[in-house]
Amino acid sequence: MIRNYKISPALFILLFFTFLSVHSSSLFAQAEREDDPRTWKYFKIFARAQDDSVFIKLQDQLNIDPKLESYVLIVNILDPSAINQYVVIGDETSPDASRFLWSDLTQEVQKALLNWAGSNKENLNKKRITYTSVFFDVFKKIKVKDVIQPPARERDILSTTAYISPYFQIFGGDPLGIPLKKSIGFTFQLGTTYSGPLETDIVGAGFNILGFSVGVTTKINELGLGSVNENDSGYTTPAQNLADFNNLFAPDLGLRFNYVLPFGNFFDIGFYTTLDTGNGVFPSKVLNNATGQLMPNNIIKGYYTNFELRYPFRAFGSTRAKLYFSQLFGEKHVGFVGREMRLAGSIFDLRIDATFAGKRNFQFLIEPIISNIGEGFALTSFAIGPSFRFSKTVNNNFGLITIMLNMRLKIGDFYEERQGKY
Repeated sequence: MIRNYKISPALFILLFFTFLSVHSSSLFAQAEREDDPRTWKYFKIFARAQDDSVFIKLQDQLNIDPKLESYVLIVNILDPSAINQYVVIGDETSPDASRFLWSDLTQEVQKALLNWAGSNKENLNKKRITYTSVFFDVFKKIKVKDVIQPPARERDILSTTAYISPYFQIFGGDPLGIPLKKSIGFTFQLGTTYSGPLETDIVGAGFNILGFSVGVTTKINELGLGSVNENDSGYTTPAQNLADFNNLFAPDLGLRFNYVLPFGNFFDIGFYTTLDTGNGVFPSKVLNNATGQLMPNNIIKGYYTNFELRYPFRAFGSTRAKLYFSQLFGEKHVGFVGREMRLAGSIFDLRIDATFAGKRNFQFLIEPIISNIGEGFALTSFAIGPSFRFSKTVNNNFGLITIMLNMRLKIGDFYEERQGKY
């Protein structure tokens, strides 16, 4: 006997929505998700050779020579047609940008790029912008694992190669260190590691070998604010935000010796002596309006024991960063330096230094300079930005004493391409 089964309308509707829900979930699983970089089909990566070997393999497969240590990579595979899927090195809108087919890359490299989930990966597909985007989008892009990481290169932890640095900063910062052969090379510097623009007139150069360095210093009067001739008389009224006080003045000739202890790159100790104090140039006289006393300066003369206790690491994917506590020319410093830090689509350097009161008044320096101006190697070869110095003003208040521009150049990339380390 054949029976006729009837499905109630309520059961039919339930089955229909169950099917629709399952089907929608399947589609959603394949769709792009803003919070999952592995699902993005159109994205930008601020690539750096030291991050992963895939960024070197990619250049091999696209026949890019000479190799780039830092570059912008754009991937667009939104179109289902393989002929319209491409990768670009540099600015996608530039007619000079290098464009290649996605299929020019091996499946291994393609998979690595799609699965890349670092903070240097940015979604270029259209996204919804809300009223809170200006406040919170940058925080959404911060990944905890990228905030602080160990050094990526072996040279950053070795005492014999600690001097190596491709960054030449116009005012202050770590010296430019050019290796001749790993542990042997030269350094050059305008200002000191901790000084800001026009804070000091000192310049120096040195020779490094196996963690030991010897160098000489001299001065260029025009690099320091507040230099006056011996026959000048009277007091100086400083221009607004150009302090002729709280500065560091060098001798005509000085000699320094430094040594990084051979247990790792964490303690540098040195000795400095004045060879020729020179004559004819002195700091200008600036009065504190509240106390009637001269505003202080630090005039380098005699002998000094200097040191730097530092901890090298990576912050926000930086190529070179450190925390430090140091003594230089009788002054104590504490601070942070980071090069080529990457955050929310920006590449920037950051320098923060506090000089304790003693020979001069307490001083706080902060210097953020932006780097992603050019493309290809030029992406990180040049950086520019403001430099602020805060200290006691002539009115005996704590405030801004100088605001100026600073800049740095990246002279080259001293790394071993295959090993990713020096």
